[in-house]
Amino acid sequence: MTDTPTRRTVATESRPATTRRPPDLTGITVFRAAVEVRDRITVTAHGQPYPVSPVSAGFVALRADRLTPGHRTAADALRLARPVALVGPAAGPAAALARATDSHLSSTDAPQEVHFLTPRRFVADRAAAIRRRQTGRPEAGLPPQRVAALGVGPRLYGTGEELRAALSRARAVVATDWTFDTTLPAAGLRLPAGATRHVVPYDITDYDRTIRGADAALTALQRAGVDEVALLVEGNPDTLDVLDGVGLTHRTLELVPGVPVAVAAAGAVTAHLRPYPFESGLAYLSGLPGRHGQSKRQFLAELSCYLAGGLACVLVEMTFSDLASAVEAIRRAPVTKTVVVLADYASPSARIRVAHARSPEDVRAVIASGRGVLSTVLVFDDPAGDLAKALR
Repeated sequence: MTDTPTRRTVATESRPATTRRPPDLTGITVFRAAVEVRDRITVTAHGQPYPVSPVSAGFVALRADRLTPGHRTAADALRLARPVALVGPAAGPAAALARATDSHLSSTDAPQEVHFLTPRRFVADRAAAIRRRQTGRPEAGLPPQRVAALGVGPRLYGTGEELRAALSRARAVVATDWTFDTTLPAAGLRLPAGATRHVVPYDITDYDRTIRGADAALTALQRAGVDEVALLVEGNPDTLDVLDGVGLTHRTLELVPGVPVAVAAAGAVTAHLRPYPFESGLAYLSGLPGRHGQSKRQFLAELSCYLAGGLACVLVEMTFSDLASAVEAIRRAPVTKTVVVLADYASPSARIRVAHARSPEDVRAVIASGRGVLSTVLVFDDPAGDLAKALR
């Protein structure tokens, strides 16, 4: 495992005051910066170095100018082995948190200054996940292949030119049936005329099967000598864990970032609300903890911690989620929450349901309504229920 030293020091934090536009934590800033630092921490599988992205398998993003006293929310997340992105000038606090929590620190420079803190326990967990999904030994004698992993969604966040350039080089395009049928038309993207289409069935009952299907499609193309392939990934390539299963033997990987579909949806659905729920930060977590090596007890403790601290949460993989723990964490929160379920978002069958946590029965029913379909759950402070009313 390697850890490239950060390029920033405490001495560089002081700078003349300038007028800055507040960062949009539901936009592209964090994910574009994550591409820049993704190779600074690596683990080895089958003799190949694999990057460990700080925005894979769940993360916390916080505005640097809104850090709580003592940086409590960030410190709690890091001690729970959850990576944290501090968005904005925060070299001093980031360095202090890295020392206090035994975390790697990787930073990008202005104008997209982001400080990523990655706990060492998280790196170990990611290494285990990558090795688990890379169980078969790579084939010998495969020709070289370049794969462009492209983050796509209903909105492109300024990456349209990069996506079209990468697609124009591709001799083949690999994606799920959902991406081909739903996301590409919504994004206004077209495949190059000469490229072949290779469909991976999207199995919402078994995400790992979808991951294996993507690698199998890429490897079949590699055997056939197809050297330029585009792999379309919903949202952000490093956040949706398809790349965990993509072998890197005789293969180079390029990324065009996107915004995770759930994060983009959270921003779009709540953009008109005041106060804006995601103004200061967000936690992006899986509601299916066992898939990421987390017990139900750990999931309950982590979600309860963030909700108690007033951090807005985006819960993904809620199709067959830990419903009981999610409801219990919301019930325990000292400030009453609003719960929003986004089912089949950005598709013709999309629907939104809202509940205010004064009624635990309503919360349970609303979250349960997202089971069995592609769904995301948003949870945020709303003591009087005014935000819930504005969403209905």
